[in-house]
Amino acid sequence: MAFLLIYFNYTLISKILERGGSVMIEKFKPFIDKERRLVIQLFEFIESHRKPSHTLNEIADFLDISIYKANIVSKNAVVIAQQYPEITLAFENDCLFTDDINNAVVTKIINKQAYNSLPFQIFLHTFLNIYHMSDSEFQQSVGISAATYFRLKKNLNNAIGLEKIRSLKKSEIFMRYYIHTVLVYFSYFDFSPDSLTQHADFIKMKQTANYAMLVWHINPSRSQQKNFQYFCLVNLLRAKNNSPLLKSDLSYLVTLTSQNELLLFMNHMHKKWHLLKEDAEIATRYYITFLITTYSLPNKHLDFIQENTINQVITQQQIQHVAFLLEKQGTNIDISDLKNKLAIVNARILSPFFKTDLFHYAKKQGPNLVPMNNSQADNLISEFTDMVAHTSASPFNTVEISEINKIYGLVVLPKLLMRHTDLQVHIVIDFTSGRILNDYISDIFNTLGDLHITIDKNVTDNTEIYLTDTLNSTLSIHQIVWKSKPSENEWRAFYNLIFSLRQNKIMNSNANINPLQ
Repeated sequence: MAFLLIYFNYTLISKILERGGSVMIEKFKPFIDKERRLVIQLFEFIESHRKPSHTLNEIADFLDISIYKANIVSKNAVVIAQQYPEITLAFENDCLFTDDINNAVVTKIINKQAYNSLPFQIFLHTFLNIYHMSDSEFQQSVGISAATYFRLKKNLNNAIGLEKIRSLKKSEIFMRYYIHTVLVYFSYFDFSPDSLTQHADFIKMKQTANYAMLVWHINPSRSQQKNFQYFCLVNLLRAKNNSPLLKSDLSYLVTLTSQNELLLFMNHMHKKWHLLKEDAEIATRYYITFLITTYSLPNKHLDFIQENTINQVITQQQIQHVAFLLEKQGTNIDISDLKNKLAIVNARILSPFFKTDLFHYAKKQGPNLVPMNNSQADNLISEFTDMVAHTSASPFNTVEISEINKIYGLVVLPKLLMRHTDLQVHIVIDFTSGRILNDYISDIFNTLGDLHITIDKNVTDNTEIYLTDTLNSTLSIHQIVWKSKPSENEWRAFYNLIFSLRQNKIMNSNANINPLQ
């Protein structure tokens, strides 16, 4: 049963992410040459679909290339897969057969392809220059001429976007955040040589990251821990390259209160890194701003920031609105978790960094949102967005409004859409033994957790499954007939039917529930 629920959630999330746009590498394609990028896209496609085989036509359609090109990319993928003994990949009869290709393997492949890609190496040299090389020394190390280097560098800047490049050069904060995001995607430090990761300063910076998580009572997942450590390491490297934070950057950072946990960390930065107290405070503000931006700061520590007073007012208004809506519908749902999530996302939206988060940067154009065909959810998200927009010191542009709608969609939809009564699967249990057996099976469902089902006493127009021990030829709905104690396979078939009906109901009734569109 637990497996079914997990599988259902996983499948729905996969659908949302799949429909939300192209695979992740699309965001980072400036750093990977085209041939390697196609291979990465193919492995991401294989990992996300988890099928034992894929036809050449499926691959060509997904990669938007010709059958001829798909053939070449598939064969290249097989050659690359041979470097990883833990996976199996074979190409036969215009079909790619796969096994054991999971996210960990794809991450290794992405990293390896990035290391061998000249655009990524030029990006590292230009923006981070870890090894303190001059341009001529770098050109010699990778074996290219000066003309080739400047041509590739120009192509890279064009691919990233000249407007974004200009903005990055104006703000050290944005520069560090952008570099961090790229390096996390490519898991750069995870596979870096020991000469880099075992350097004393690197070890000390990881200790600082761990100290921050300890003193601020952050219990991170592996992913969050990696994210924060990368952020700290990028700060270190940029500082060592004499690229300090600018005074103009300070307006993008949250302001802090005088909590003891913050003072302890400032003192750590002052003593451990020999920073002036003023600089230690700026660094702490940047760390807290980053944690808020990535939803990593616990709700209980939002009082670290002075802006939290406004946040609390907005969150309370929003949660009162939800409570009134649910009470009006007669729906009994615990909304304490929703309140915590709203506080966390509001902290990000109201933080000064949100309005100029360049990795979500786009030209000021109309939001690319698809209606969710659920007026209740649409209206609530719109009202939440209006509330927070009226609180902001400066108006949000259409791109930022679009991003806010997506954020609220992720928080609101599980409460108002996934549990909406219209999306319940209606079941009638009708065994010849009568109420005792019927109630027994109903009670079993109730103890198994929320299957999003409603058990009705009589068949109505809403009934979708009729569970019985006697086939009724007059009913045109799904009938599950158990003439004796159901086997494990029969239970599984029943669960799968619930899952299928539930999924179709979501996809059909709300064909565009995806807040990531």
